[in-house]
This record gives sequence, structure tokens and C-alpha cells, in this order.
Amino acid sequence: MSECNFYPLMSSKDKDFVHLHVHSDFSLLDGCCRMDRLMDRAVELGMSAMALTDHGNLFGTINFIKQAEKRGIKPIIGCEGYMVTDHKNDEKPGRENHKSYHLGMLAKDYEGYQNLSKVVSDAHVDGFYYRPRTDLETLAEHSKGLIAFTGCMQGWVPQMILRGKEGEAEKAMGQMIDIFGKENYFVELHNHGIEEQAQLVPELLRLAKKFDVKVVASNDVHYVKGDDWAPHDALLCIQTGSKLDDPNRMRYEAREFYLKSREEMEVLFKEAPESITNTFAVAEMCDVKLPFGENNYPVFTMPPEIKSEVPDNDAYLMQQCIEGMQERYSVDYLPANGRSDEAEEKVKELSERLDYELGIIAKTGFNDYFLIVADFMRWAREQEIPVGPGRGSGAGCLVAYLLGITDIDPLRFGLLFERFLNPERVSPPDFDIDFCMRRRAEVIEYVREKYGRDCVANIITFGTFGAKMVMRDVARVRDLPYAEADKLAKMVPDDLNISLDDAIEKSPEFKKEYENNPIAKQIVDTGRVIEGMVRNVGTHAAGVIIADRPLKELVPLTTQDGILTTQYPKDPVEELGLLKMDFLGLKTLTVISEAESHIRRKEGLSDFRVTEAPLEDEPTFKLLNEARTIGVFQLESDGMRRLCRQMTISNVDEIIALIALYRPGPMDWIPDYIKGKEDPSTIQFPHPLLEDVCAETYGVMVYQEQVMEAARRIAGYTLGGADILRRAMGKKKPEEMAKQREIFVKGAKETNSIEAKKANDIFNILEKFAGYGFNKSHSAAYGIISYQTAYLKANHPVDFMAGVLACELGNSDKLAHFIGECTEMGISVLGPDVNESGENFTPLETEDDSLGAIRFGLSAVKGVGDVAGKIIVEERRSNGAFESFTDLVERVDGKSVNKRVLECLIKSGGFDALAGNRAALLADVDRAMGEAQLRRKDREAGQSNLFDLMGGDEQGDSAAENDFSPTRSLPEVPEMEELEKLKLEKELLGFFLSGHPIDTLGGLGPLFDTIQQEDLDELEGKRAYRLCGVVAEVERRYTKKDAKPWARFTLLAKEKDFSFPMFPEAYEQYGMKLEEGAIMVVEGVASNRDGEVRVNANAVLPIDQALSKWVEEVTWLIDPDHEDALAFAKELFAKGEKGYGGCLIRLGIAREGEDSGLVAEADDRFRMKMAVDSFKEWRAKPPVRAARVKIVEPELPPERKYGNRKG
Repeated sequence: MSECNFYPLMSSKDKDFVHLHVHSDFSLLDGCCRMDRLMDRAVELGMSAMALTDHGNLFGTINFIKQAEKRGIKPIIGCEGYMVTDHKNDEKPGRENHKSYHLGMLAKDYEGYQNLSKVVSDAHVDGFYYRPRTDLETLAEHSKGLIAFTGCMQGWVPQMILRGKEGEAEKAMGQMIDIFGKENYFVELHNHGIEEQAQLVPELLRLAKKFDVKVVASNDVHYVKGDDWAPHDALLCIQTGSKLDDPNRMRYEAREFYLKSREEMEVLFKEAPESITNTFAVAEMCDVKLPFGENNYPVFTMPPEIKSEVPDNDAYLMQQCIEGMQERYSVDYLPANGRSDEAEEKVKELSERLDYELGIIAKTGFNDYFLIVADFMRWAREQEIPVGPGRGSGAGCLVAYLLGITDIDPLRFGLLFERFLNPERVSPPDFDIDFCMRRRAEVIEYVREKYGRDCVANIITFGTFGAKMVMRDVARVRDLPYAEADKLAKMVPDDLNISLDDAIEKSPEFKKEYENNPIAKQIVDTGRVIEGMVRNVGTHAAGVIIADRPLKELVPLTTQDGILTTQYPKDPVEELGLLKMDFLGLKTLTVISEAESHIRRKEGLSDFRVTEAPLEDEPTFKLLNEARTIGVFQLESDGMRRLCRQMTISNVDEIIALIALYRPGPMDWIPDYIKGKEDPSTIQFPHPLLEDVCAETYGVMVYQEQVMEAARRIAGYTLGGADILRRAMGKKKPEEMAKQREIFVKGAKETNSIEAKKANDIFNILEKFAGYGFNKSHSAAYGIISYQTAYLKANHPVDFMAGVLACELGNSDKLAHFIGECTEMGISVLGPDVNESGENFTPLETEDDSLGAIRFGLSAVKGVGDVAGKIIVEERRSNGAFESFTDLVERVDGKSVNKRVLECLIKSGGFDALAGNRAALLADVDRAMGEAQLRRKDREAGQSNLFDLMGGDEQGDSAAENDFSPTRSLPEVPEMEELEKLKLEKELLGFFLSGHPIDTLGGLGPLFDTIQQEDLDELEGKRAYRLCGVVAEVERRYTKKDAKPWARFTLLAKEKDFSFPMFPEAYEQYGMKLEEGAIMVVEGVASNRDGEVRVNANAVLPIDQALSKWVEEVTWLIDPDHEDALAFAKELFAKGEKGYGGCLIRLGIAREGEDSGLVAEADDRFRMKMAVDSFKEWRAKPPVRAARVKIVEPELPPERKYGNRKG
């Protein structure tokens, strides 16, 4: 346990006072005391101790302890709980009839802390009902080491007094004294100027005298300073979703709930001066030391069959490593006494390194940790759950490689154990392990089952108010119109973790608004108090705590979505010695798993594993050097693809270097790396001793491990000491750097007789690289995954892309992106087909010379789902392809493959190969399902209908008329229009697969598109634009200020989906034209303001109206030799002479094979009305070879001019 800290209690009696009832921001959205401000204020007021009593939780305990101890204030651990007088698990009434009382509790000692933790945990895990509740029975069981108070006005005793039940109040106090003991129970006095409190104080003093218990004064602190009542009020509104001007909302009527000085408290409690000094007595009673730094890791339990063979866990770990050495390297471990000079060098090296690592692991007490991780990794592999090769520094550990925890050979890649576990600066090892994202939960479930559900928990996280968020929240509770709040929030720069003060300094626009707009100033000033406070709780994305005893004995717990979760976040949990494991879900492993499963279905590849693929595959390097890396892990960004082209990758080590270099800072060294690779004569090493260290990276120190090795070779550092040097260089602390420089220069002289000037020069070079150097173990692990995905794409492209698509279901943008890549690769992506599709995207072999094709999966169709998709696929595999729609309906379970599922499959084209008319199939669903149900009932009853008995194939026409015929003809219904088919594809598949509605416009749609995503990415200033697409997701809204209508909608353009706002002025003219599913043209303005691109819609027109308004002229290019050419010209000009419409007509002449032709100038009176159907009709006429359409360019609207209005 940590040493007891000395706190100078009552160092200055004139100023000192101990607040025993304090709420921090961990009293979620009620306490308005950010911990650092709270502690700083306590120092200003001369306070020597303070308690933290957040509402119902211990979330902030460790933060509070650290902040207090740093300032020399004694921290007192406590909680204001919620207590029920009946049993917490009794039948629960409605919220309005349910009463819980507030109860303040403090921990006197470590046992008291443990009991407080158990009470709070039990309230969250077993007693939660609107609030975490405890009861008298639980308190009695865990009262040892606790101090309790009568509490605020919501306490049990005060409530009885306020209800006029003096007898009940006395009885309640008697019960509480029986539970906690007279010396540990205190009457708590409050005075915030509230009438009820004035009634309470005399009665409480009377009870204190009657029961001979002491009184203490407290102030129920909810905010730091008196002026903070307004931010606290805003915080309450954020919590309750109210507005500040709502008369019926929750509020604290008094403005006195702040951290008051002793002088202020003495004035308030003149009638009971002992209540002031008694707070010091309570503080003296409390002395809790938490066990920081202790190892509370669980002990690994050996399998029963092993216990008889190995004496203990240390021996078992050694045995596992020896077996791993044989499996990984095909060599036997050599004991120390068998390592003669004649022994093979590699065997000696492996055996010595194993002894060295195991020695440090045992010395630091982490044997069980390695066995635990190895156990669930072994289980995951046995269940064929895809597991990553490792990530982070753990890949540098030979023991981890031998146990199967990692899959990277540390000797092959030159990885260092000390980067993972440093014997000279022991910190817990940390394996971050990647699992297939779909099956990660199975591994966590295995751990819960193995170690006990009460011994495994998730880790809590706390979301805090950022600058932008607090601006939006405060603006909302002040009822500021959305547009103004949005504008104000967007003035805050997007810098990570920026504060409002920094935002005012960085953004002149924000500063001007703050100085000139009084409402903005009020919002910012309120936000300054709230920003950084805890807003909500969440769950750590990957972290799981494992213990060998119920966790409630070690840390307080809560539940999230029914899963046990620690009340302390990641760092405190680890500091208290608990084992944290990161179970990470990596999508790429799922992609690899999907691809491998497809490959293994092929002849001769049933045992395929990409982990066994050669690391020298030429097609893979060719793919990388041609930058065909879309879908390749870590290498698919534009920047990475450019770098791939520059580097001419020739081995996996260069992929590893590439990943390490492509980051801010090291990117500056890329030219040196490439130059050294292309021309080794240009490489300059800092010292000849470092040639071996830097040779693989062409003279550039890319990795932290190189810095460590350099320090060892030049200055005689141990690798553990070199890791300390590396950390110091990374942190750039001047005093630590000066100390390390002295050690380095001295070591260089003693080890290699290098003079001080040269040693300092080398140190400077190492310092430069160490600041940006990357962990090679991590880079190697991810480099291997990059290589594996590149290998799959190069050698099994269709299977790989099917895996990529399968992992992007539900993300239409990503799916469209990867389908585009499939097209580039020559792979067709086909719609669903009940006779070819698997449950997910399915690779198909084609008979032509193309790479192949990919079928959309049945389960991927919206409305079908996993169960129905699996049933259809399994039935087909077991009993053959489906002959017809009716055949499928009869063969599958009608409950799972129900009417909705069938309709979704029909609409998405799943039956097109069996019956092309989707509309007819939809009309036939009820008939088919009804017949299938009747046949099933007959079969279950042991009967056969007449058709079954007579044999369908032999009945000819009579069978065709029979209701039970599987080949019964479909109803005569007109086929769906192409546009309707495409809309249904979008609805059910997430995007347009077989085409795009724009394709139905005869080529007119793309002519309107004047801007692309690339233009927006590079936009400076403003530009007008037009886009043609399908309108979707229309949301009609009203401005908060004056209730004017506006809208937000999505335009599904040919290349990308765009989201547009249409503000009131434009909405007034065009809003009612917005129609979901209609093809429309949007005109508006795109602008870049302070790095933020905004795209507004100023006009929107249906396609025919857009053609009529914006098409200026059409030139019809005809073949003069065609027999109908003259007739076409006469008909065209006859129509044009009538002057219907505003589109000028031009006529061009070009013979077959000519790229251009003569255009005949026509009179401007020849005009026609442009519409899609008429254009397609004229374009389809035989003499027409092409049509050139001229569209008016969009223009920026005129700038608004503001001036005095004349009445």
C-alpha cells in the first residue's frame, strides 16, 4: 500500500474548514465543480481537508485523491447514496410514488472504503430503479468503517421532521445509530436561506442532544464560487432537457450551494459553533490508503490433467514455451549446462533469450498474466476465430511468440523485448489483441465463463463537454435559434481539445462575436465554467478487467446494458493493480477470414491460410508498386498510394518502414529513405558502429528500437536503460535530457573512446529521431497484415473483394466505393440470386476471360436477414437449385422466409433468373404461400394431394391448370419500369446496383453536374454549382426564432450522395417541389469559410423543368446519307417553327467515321421544349448520330446589399 501522507489539519484555524458534503462534476449534470477548479478554490480558502460525496457513485474518487494530494489537501472518500427503507428488491412502484432518501457516507479506513464500495456497487448492480438504491439491510451488513450523516433535506430523518412525524424521525435516527454506532453518526446542518432548513435546524439540534450525537455544518456544495450558480442552473437544464425560462423546470431556488469559507460558515451557524469545529474531528477520523501499485492480477488455474505433470505455474509456462519453440522453430530448447561451443548458434540464441525473458517475467510477477492471455488466445484459435498477429510492443516478446499470443517472429524482424517489459522501469505489460470484429464478443464471453461473471467487467469512460458541444448545449437551454447556435458553435476551430479561451485567441471571428454580441458573451462565459466537465458515461471500446475474486471486493461497480462495469476508468483501475486486457475488433481480420473461407472452397485449397503465404510474392509487390491498394490494410489512402509508387517496394520490411514513416514528422525523412534505397552511396551513418543498426532503413532511424540499439552500441546502455533514454527523448523534458546526455557522453567515452563533441553530435541525432521514431513491433505487426491483404488482392482478387464488401454492409458510401474498385479490376458485382448467392457476398467463377464476379448476399438484402438467408442457402445446398419461385416457397420454412422476406427478394431481383417479371411475382406471393402451406399440412397429416399422386411431369396441360403445380404460370401483370426497379434496389440493397436512375435520362443527367467531391475538397472561396440526382431523406423543419419552414435533404447523384440544407428564402420558392424519389436538379452555392466547406441548395427543379429552364440549345448531328435524313430535318424544323419552348435547335451533318461535322446556322425562331421523353424520342430516330446539349452555366447569386429602408 502507498505511504500515509501527512496533512496539516487545522493549520490555520481562522481560515480552515472541512467541507464534508461536496458534489463534483461526477454527480452527472448536477455537480458543477470541475475537480481542478474545486481543489484550487479550496487552496485559496486555506482548507486542509475535504470530502467528495457525489450522487450515488464513486466515479471521481481517484481523480479527487490525486488532485487533492497534489495540493496538500487531505482527501476524504465518500458518497451521497440513495436509501430506501423497504427492501431495495421489493416490487417497485411508479416513479411518482417511489421514495428514496439521501444518505451521506464517508470511509474512515480501508475497510470502510471497501464497505462503501460494496454498498455503492450493490446499489448499482442489484438495487437500481431510476437511481442506484441501497437499503437498511445492506447498510447494516457493510457499516464497519463507515461514517454516516442525517443528510440534506432529502435525508430520512429530515423528511420525517418536515412531514410532522417527530416520532418517526426519532425512530429513524435510532435505527441509523444502531447500524453505524453513535460515534460514527452525525447530525448534518444546512443553511442556504431556505425556509424548510430553518424549520429543520432546531429539531435536528434537539435530536442530536437527545441521542447524544455530534453535529456538523455543511453546505451541500454543487458549484465552486457564488457566481457559478448560473452555469449550474444551465447544467441542470442540460440534464433535464429544459429551457432556462421554463417556469416548471427543476431548479435550486437558493444561490448558496458553493464552496464557502470558514468565515461564511461561522456566520450561518452561530447557534451551533461546535458544528464548525466538529468537521475537523470527522476529518481526523478518516485515513484511507488505497493499494496503488499492488499486483491484483488473477492467478492462472492449470487444467486438471496438467497439474499432476507440472509442479507450478512457473514450470507450466516454461513447458509451454519449450513446446512453442519446437513448433515455431523446429528446434529443442537447450538448458544452460548444454550450451557448448559446438551447439548451433540459433538454438543457443533462442534458448538464452527465452531464459532471459522468462527470468524478467518471473521477477516482475507476470507469469500468470502470460498464461491467462495464452489461454484465451489458444481457445480463440481452436474456435477458428480470426486473431491478429499482435500489435504494440508485445510483438517484441519471444515468450509471447512461442505461446501463440503473437504471430510475429521477433528475431526475424529485430524486435526488442525491453520495449515491451523493461526490467529497469517496471510497468505492467500490455497486450493489445485484435480479433475478428464479428466474433470478438465470443472471446470475452469465454473469459467471463472461465473466471466468473462477477470477476470480469468492462471499463467505464467519461465523455466531457468540449468547446463546441458546450456552446451548442448552453445555446439550446437559452433557447437560441438553431441557426444562430450552429453559427456560433462553428466559429470554434476544430482543433482537438481546444478550449473556449484558446478559441477566442485563434478565431478572430469568434473573438469579434464574443466582444460585440452580449448573448454570445453570456453563452461563452457560462461555457467556460462547464467545459471539461463530465457530461456522460460510456464503455471503453476494448478494455476488460479480469480478477481472481469478485471485483466488488476491489473496485466499485456499475452496470451498462446489463454488463458489469467498473466505476473507475482505465488508468485508476490499472494503478490499483487490476489486469486490463484490450480485446480489439479489427475489421480487416474479418475481411481476411471471409476471403479465406471462399478460397478454401476451391479445389486443392482446402487448407489455405494466408498466414502461411510466402513473404516474397512477386504479384503482391507488383500490386503495391502499381498502387492498386484500395482495400489493402493501412495502404489505401491517396497519400499512401503515392508513396507506394515512389518506393518500389521489394520486401515486407519496406512495407513495415512505410507504415512507420507515413506520419507527421517522419514524413520529412521519406525522401532520404527513398534516395538511400535507390543509391546506397548517398547513405550517411552517424557513426560506423551504427551501420548495422540503420542499414535496413537506408540510414534513416525509423524505429524507436533503432534508437535503443544505437544507445547500447555507442554508449554501453543496457537495453532497459536505452528504453528509459528513448522515453526521455520522446517527452523532451530538459532536466531529464541533460541527465541522459551526461550518461550518454560518459558511456560513449568509456565504451568506444568517442570524444565528447562527437558523442554530443550523435546524441543530437538520436534525439531528433527518438522524438518521432515509431514502435517497430507495432509497425511490423500491422505491416504483416498489410502484406497479407495485398497478397490476397493480388492472388485471389474476387475472393478478397467479396470479403471487403461483406464487411461494409450498411455503409452505402463504402460499398459504392469498393464496388467502383471491383469495376476497375474487371470484377462484376451482380444482384442477389436465390440460386447463386450465399448468405453474404459470394464470389463466382465466370466462363469468359474476366477475373470473375461477385453476387450480392441474400442476408445482405434489407428485410431478409441472417436467419432467412441461411435457410434458403442451406436448403439449396442440401436439395439442389430451386426450379421456380413456387418451388422455393414450398421448400423453405414459411415462418422464417415469410411474405416480407419473399417480397424483398423479388424487389431486389433475387428471382430474376427464374422469372423475370418482378411485378407478376409480387402479385403471386399470396397464392404461392397459401398453396405451400396447404401442401405442408397435407404432408404432416400423411396425405398426398391428387397432383402428388399422379406425378406433375406426366399430366401435361391438366397439371398446368392444377392449383398445386410448381410450374404454374404467373399472373399477366405489366413489368416494372426501370426507374422503379432502381429505386427498390436503393431501398433494399443500400445503393443502385444494376444502374442509376440518372441512366434513364438518355445521357442528359450528368450534363448538369458541374461539381464533384474533389472540387469541394480543394474549394477556395465560393462557386455556384448544379447537380442532378434522386431526392431522398427530406426532413422539413422550422426555424426556432420565427417558425419559418426550411428543409434538409439528400441528393443521390451518380458519383456520390450529397446532403443539402435549403434555408427559408429558397424553401419559400422551391420547398414544395422537393419530392422523395424524384429525379431533380439542384442549384446552389458551395463555399469554404475558415476551412469548413458548406453547400447550400438555392433552387431545386424536377428534371423536365430543369431542362426547360437551363438547356439553351440542342444540336442534332445527323448522317446526310441516311434515307430518312431529309425527312428528319423537315420534321424537326416544322416542330421548331411553332416556337413551343425556349431551347434553340441546331442541325449538324457528319458522315459515318467522321469525328466532327458542319453545323447549319438556323434562325433563332426555331425552338423546341426540352423534356426527357421528347429528347429520348428524337435521339432514337435512325438518322441521328449524336446530340450536343448546351446548358446555361450556374452563376453566383448577387451579393445582398444592406442599407436604410425607406418607409
